[in-house]
Amino acid sequence: MENSEIYQQILNSFQDTAIRDRSYYPDFRRQWEALFKKALKSEEQYFEIDSPSVLTVKQSFAGIDAVFHFDQLKIADWYRQDSSRKKRVVFQPKKLKHSRSGALSYHESPCDYDPNLPEAALTNENKNIIAAALPELPPRLRIVYGNKWVNSRFNVLMNTRLSLFLIATDYVPAFLATPFEVCLYLFMMDYCIIKENYSKVEDKELQKFLHIFRPSPMLKIKGIL
Repeated sequence: MENSEIYQQILNSFQDTAIRDRSYYPDFRRQWEALFKKALKSEEQYFEIDSPSVLTVKQSFAGIDAVFHFDQLKIADWYRQDSSRKKRVVFQPKKLKHSRSGALSYHESPCDYDPNLPEAALTNENKNIIAAALPELPPRLRIVYGNKWVNSRFNVLMNTRLSLFLIATDYVPAFLATPFEVCLYLFMMDYCIIKENYSKVEDKELQKFLHIFRPSPMLKIKGIL
């Protein structure tokens, strides 16, 4: 699907009353539209999406069909840098439940992985397993580094847990391929935050959690904002 088609899906999402009926709606729509228009005009690509080190992930939410490309070499490099800090900022240690059927979950969030992916760029020097949250309710986790090592961590006769690192949501866009993907990911996560909380949280409080208003550091780091 072309980016222009996905952008039309985004425009359609503004008609959702969960967004349209919020007091901050005019600014929310105006600011996101401006960033998407800028991203659509950009020809910048942070890495070659056909590289063996790139993992392609498809995700749909509320009528928006997204494709995200994750740079596994950059994930590994950032992990090494984050590990040198006294406290991790980007990669958060988590323990996921593993059922006898092979399903992974973190609280209410399912976690997808594919042990058959070649992941040609990964080496045995860094056998960590790293996941990212994708837009869904509840959020769906996807292992974006180390799929091929998951099954070897379990005793198939027991219910066990999987230790991995979860990329903090604000930093997931650091590993995506284009300005459009960066905007798309953060917009869809904002949409999830609104859909989950608008009936329980006052607008002025909910607004504080949205990536477009804080704003997310990646929008500045990537030169989009």
